[in-house]
Amino acid sequence: MKNILFLAGILMLISCNTSKKAKNSNDMFLTGTKWTVIKIRESMATSTEAVRYIELSLPNKKGEGTISGNVGCNNFRGNYKSQKGTSNIQFTQLSSTKMTCQNIDQETTIMSFLEKVNSYEISGSILKLYAGGELLLTLEGVNITQ
Repeated sequence: MKNILFLAGILMLISCNTSKKAKNSNDMFLTGTKWTVIKIRESMATSTEAVRYIELSLPNKKGEGTISGNVGCNNFRGNYKSQKGTSNIQFTQLSSTKMTCQNIDQETTIMSFLEKVNSYEISGSILKLYAGGELLLTLEGVNITQ
């Protein structure tokens, strides 16, 4: 009987140390990742200025968090709401600095698209943002959490 209890205890300790793997262990997480804009619709993003990136904070229990980043020359911030277990996401209250920049049209487009986004898809290190099923932005991720 002691051997059975000892063996059961060992198995419990071992099972506590194993974790469930994600569907694709190479997938990035929406939060804790620095997302760089690589495509606007189907066109490659061009920049003579800073790299365009997006970062999202961890959501609270209501699925709400903050978004911040850079759209080439100007910084921006805002809020987002996501629904756990779905690919639904909405960016709200977006605001940005107002510096004069060379590629202001791309910046305006990115900000406009972020306001329209209602869903996302992550595959490996690629994040795709959609509005009504239409692909608006494609981003590549770099994990920033340890």
